[in-house]
Amino acid sequence: MPTVDHGAACRRVGRQAIGRPLVPVPGGPRTPSPGRGGSVPGVTALRKLEAPTGLGPGDHVCWTFADAAEFSAAVLPFLDEGRRRGEQLLLIGSSRPELLRILAPLPGRDELLASGQLRVQSTAGVYAAGGALLPTEQVAAYRSLVAEARERGRAGLRVAADVTPLARPGAGARRQLHVYEQLADAMMGTVAMTALCLYDSALGAEVLGPVALLHPDQHAGEQEPLAHLSGRSPSPSLHGEVDVTQADGLFRALVDVAGGTPGEVVLDLSDLRFLDVAGARALARATDVLRGSGVQLRLVRVPRVAARCLALFGLSGADTVPA
Repeated sequence: MPTVDHGAACRRVGRQAIGRPLVPVPGGPRTPSPGRGGSVPGVTALRKLEAPTGLGPGDHVCWTFADAAEFSAAVLPFLDEGRRRGEQLLLIGSSRPELLRILAPLPGRDELLASGQLRVQSTAGVYAAGGALLPTEQVAAYRSLVAEARERGRAGLRVAADVTPLARPGAGARRQLHVYEQLADAMMGTVAMTALCLYDSALGAEVLGPVALLHPDQHAGEQEPLAHLSGRSPSPSLHGEVDVTQADGLFRALVDVAGGTPGEVVLDLSDLRFLDVAGARALARATDVLRGSGVQLRLVRVPRVAARCLALFGLSGADTVPA
């Protein structure tokens, strides 16, 4: 009797059901920026950004840079757009003098600094003043900054932050970073905040993979974004495509953000466009690891394109939806 390659069958069914790979929308807002921050459907849709502009409240961007020139090329237009929108501006990085030098070409830089509309702070001072990143406290601090900006008559808060130093320590620190990124993303669906999270591409795929997945807006050079793990709905949801290139990042991000509190975590897969064997294996591994810490991961609204792959690992959803 011939051997059946269930993995190949799983891949074939998934791609045929989709018809073509996910093509993220180029830069530019998915919907008009005013009021967009409170619209969950508008902010969970995955997209690749070609430019750090066309952004508004609710946009949460993961942007990788290779050198100081690329960092500057992202930060300046992002902040200038916020200046023209009347937003409170905050630039965060490792060296305040270097950041001020980078800001030299920004129109009205000195006036913005003098008026307080533009602030420049260090990464350590903002995110780890007590020696370590505290996700819940950091999100609360940003929420307060948004409220303060609105009280001053600003249109909102726009933050460009080099958070590379937070990703360089060991697994424990990166776990806190993943939790923070998801909590921050959920908050940005409800307040007038726009964020550009900058990461040095030298961190590598192992570190950047989970981080990128936790942002709905992504830019990593020519690399196409495929997946987004969102926390903006009542329960976590997975969007886009998960193949072998995304599997390890999904496993790490999901275990870290779902493993904090024992109990049930519901993961909505209804917007999953494709899942291969590696992606299904990652979900199975995450389920096992979380179970060991008292967390029951339940998959719901599983697309038919993913059901067969999940079944190979004994996983099923509470219900199945069309692809």
